[in-house]
Amino acid sequence: MTLKELYTQIGGDYDAVISRLRMERLVERFILRFLDDHSCQELIDAWASGDEDASFKAAHTAKGVCANLSLTHLQDLSSQICEALRPGNEALKAQTDIDALVEELKLAYANTVSCIETYKSAH
Repeated sequence: MTLKELYTQIGGDYDAVISRLRMERLVERFILRFLDDHSCQELIDAWASGDEDASFKAAHTAKGVCANLSLTHLQDLSSQICEALRPGNEALKAQTDIDALVEELKLAYANTVSCIETYKSAH
């Protein structure tokens, strides 16, 4: 699997990350470091425990991490959750099925981690 194929499998934007980081070896280094970032899992766990404040903080962190790596699917999900939980956004929160978004994020995150681990073991 190439790095570009990995990005396709995980719903990322390879061209965007290459345009930002300029070198494939840097992209590879940072995508492998994503395995050490636990903000998505912290979001999943905080939401499961009912801690909306911790969920918001984790969603905000995950949104930034995913944006920097052009993990667009995870970024989109964490951004939607972040905005719905942002203090003062009660109307948006009421209109948003956060449970469904967190479940989708959980599946996408598991897929992302699995694909990155497969990529890592092949290189």
